Amino acid sequence: MKIAQGKIHMIRGDSAELLVSCKQEDGTVRKFETGDNIYFTVKQYTNVDEIILQKKITSFIDGAALISILPEDTKGLMFVERLVLKYDVQLSARDGRVMTIVPPNDFIVEGEVTFE
Repeated sequence: MKIAQGKIHMIRGDSAELLVSCKQEDGTVRKFETGDNIYFTVKQYTNVDEIILQKKITSFIDGAALISILPEDTKGLMFVERLVLKYDVQLSARDGRVMTIVPPNDFIVEGEVTFE
């Protein structure tokens, strides 16, 4: 997996981990805490309802969210040699506030040669 300019590139069927943290508008770190929910969501386009992949994180490591992408999460996604989807990361805070902490960007799944 590679992240460049907010775009995630990965090979279909691979494992990947993303460690997500959050900075507030004043630049200080906002640690995730019990009662917060972090959503990593992948769709074909931002304006469609159908979710292709979604991870909900409710427990945190030193105030950060570890998003684990498993091989089965992407194994069935290949329709062409290279699939470009959209993802974002949203915080639903325990106090009821909702914030997109990683704005929509490309989630690129490349084909693989070796199938398990």
